[in-house]
Amino acid sequence: MALTQLREWLLAPYCEDGSNVTPPLHRKMLVVSGGNAFCNAALCCIHSLADDVSSISIASFTGNTLKGKKRKQVLGSEYDMAILDCRDTFKPGDMMAVAGTVKRKGCLVIVCPDFSEWVENVSVPFISEGFTFSRSRYLARFIERLRNNAYVAFHTETKTILPDIERYRVDQISKQHAFKSALFKTQEQQDAYERLYQAFSVNQLNALVTAPRGRGKSSLLGIFIDSLISEGKNVLLTSEQVSNVTNLMSRINKHKGSMPPSLSSSYGSSDDKDQMPVNHKITPLGSVKWVPPDSELLYGSCPSSGCNNNARFDLVVVDEAASLPLPVVARILAHNPQWVLSTTLQGYEGSGNGFIHKLIPNLPNTVEHLSLSTPLRWFDKDPVERFLNHTCLFEEYSEKDTPCLSPPENRTNNIAHLEQEDSALLMKVCSFNICTFENIPEHMLQQVMSLLALAHYQTTPDDFMRLLDSPDVLVATLKTERLVLAAAIINIEGGNSLSTLSCEIASGRRRPQGHLGAQRLTLLSADPEAATFNYWRINRIAVQPKLQARGVGSYLIQKLIETTHGQAIDAMCTSYGTTAKLDKFWSNNGFQIVDYGRKPNKASGETSALAILPKTSNAKAMVARLIALKTSLTSAAMLDELPHSVLSTYVNKLVHFTQGTRPLDDVWPVLNKLACEIQPMSSTNDHKSRRNSKGQKYSNLALERAELLALLNKLVNIIESEGYLKALFTSSDTEIGCIKALLINHNIKVNGLKELTSLIRTTVHPAFDSINRFI
Repeated sequence: MALTQLREWLLAPYCEDGSNVTPPLHRKMLVVSGGNAFCNAALCCIHSLADDVSSISIASFTGNTLKGKKRKQVLGSEYDMAILDCRDTFKPGDMMAVAGTVKRKGCLVIVCPDFSEWVENVSVPFISEGFTFSRSRYLARFIERLRNNAYVAFHTETKTILPDIERYRVDQISKQHAFKSALFKTQEQQDAYERLYQAFSVNQLNALVTAPRGRGKSSLLGIFIDSLISEGKNVLLTSEQVSNVTNLMSRINKHKGSMPPSLSSSYGSSDDKDQMPVNHKITPLGSVKWVPPDSELLYGSCPSSGCNNNARFDLVVVDEAASLPLPVVARILAHNPQWVLSTTLQGYEGSGNGFIHKLIPNLPNTVEHLSLSTPLRWFDKDPVERFLNHTCLFEEYSEKDTPCLSPPENRTNNIAHLEQEDSALLMKVCSFNICTFENIPEHMLQQVMSLLALAHYQTTPDDFMRLLDSPDVLVATLKTERLVLAAAIINIEGGNSLSTLSCEIASGRRRPQGHLGAQRLTLLSADPEAATFNYWRINRIAVQPKLQARGVGSYLIQKLIETTHGQAIDAMCTSYGTTAKLDKFWSNNGFQIVDYGRKPNKASGETSALAILPKTSNAKAMVARLIALKTSLTSAAMLDELPHSVLSTYVNKLVHFTQGTRPLDDVWPVLNKLACEIQPMSSTNDHKSRRNSKGQKYSNLALERAELLALLNKLVNIIESEGYLKALFTSSDTEIGCIKALLINHNIKVNGLKELTSLIRTTVHPAFDSINRFI
């Protein structure tokens, strides 16, 4: 009986009434929950619907079919019913991706175990070493919100609840959806097109196009590019991956009269060619070409030089710009006079709000910001989209969302009023709190997540689940009665959780889950003791945009520092994308920068800085050693002038490298330092004699230092004798292409980084044959 009712409920939107007109309906959401046999029976019932109504399209997805980059393959797909089987694994991003494929009046089906079992046994991949996971706070909250949503249907082993179909009837079709055009789906789309075209026509097109997912952004850009190439213009298109523009490219050449006879892109199909009008006018036609973000075609010349920039191309379009590092985007804009940036603001890929917040201040004031808000695949106020956006914490928070606990005229509950307050008074009206996410009330949770998404370059739905469910996470807030003004995420790291693995972490042999700050400090120092210190790592910190540069962030950090006084914390640390402004911020708050990463972050394009605030004497000693290590790598001091701790760290890291547990990139700065040692010493025999005999001048008490110097000098001799090593390690460019070219000059050929690393390990290994007691 229940399956029959379920079948009728699912088919109802596709059964025409007496007037043969199906009323406009919103999308539905069905949750099937129970044991495997029960769920499988329900799935068989749902899949059989396509046999009854041939026009119905149904697709099924699992965590494995959406794993990694596979998730992006659902872009552009459309189904009447989409099923996400969550019995093995659950990721909020998967759910949002699948939901985006469901058309109007369709249904999103979530299949999961019994709710109580699901919360206790969900598989999560992010639990840090030494911590245990017993219950998913994220899923408990998710299930509660499902149960409280009148639009969600349930089919469980104990009951079946199916809301009346009338509940999904669209009350009023908006003017946008009533819009009729052969080319555009909404008036909004047409208006945006006209503004783009008008700006291009006067050679002043600099535009940013933003929209939540499913608003026709790709269609708009496709139509616009199509119109340009039909007029003989050449367009250069770029994105993080070629798959990002599949949807956009599919829109090109689909409209009568706009198809050129040839297209300089691999995306044209025989179907497209068949659509080309027979009597089309022969005119000088243009092209569209996709290139990766590092293509030289994007950087023809600098406009400020007075050169004709990218004469071959009339326009550059950067699709899903939020997936590119900001410096890459900035460079593209600097080298091209006319450009369009587009990005998704909310979706399973992540929130682009942080990108926009960081990008807009760096754009010229003349930039046209176009936004699309009307959904195309579903109706306005779609209950599925609203539920997912709110539940997955992607909706931007506004003050009206908080419960009114006190009179609204209270100035401390209004951001606009707080913005006018004196900074000192602002701190006085704030209360500080630190706790687990379990103790954060719902209205505060929304504010905290909204702040974090805005402050971080990219934030995905999966990130929020990780924050809520990680047992090693604390959240600190500064708030008034109703408003969160600043928030910080704290990760508990190191200590007993890593004590048994400390030696393997220090050598690079093991990389346990989590403990990112503790592990980086341990690898950096090559000292196992560093892993056993107790750390609080500030993972993220965010301040209300209107209250920034007012000392709020610093005040929050100082309150955290005060809190550690009563805790067994050896040090606080943080890692961030380095800028002069942020370096100053952390330094002003007592943190010392002990390392700068060598590879830019793929998302932000920024190099990572590691800063630490030691609290105990042992941690302070470690920081002193790390500062000495960092200074030594850029100083002109000779080896015999360096502190003992630096020499010991050099040797430990190099031994780990020869044993295959440290990568070449990690010891490159040390090898560069040793290669530079050759430069002044090779000028006279006296220098070389000094290097070879230095160890004999030390007393027995300093014998360990003498042996360290002897080992390092032995390696210096090897580098000097192998001409290619000297040339290699004195080079500042570690890009593999440049390294290959340099080695070819020495008649050495390597196929890649792996082969290069093997060659260097073999060559330098003899310097450390007898070093076991220094490991």
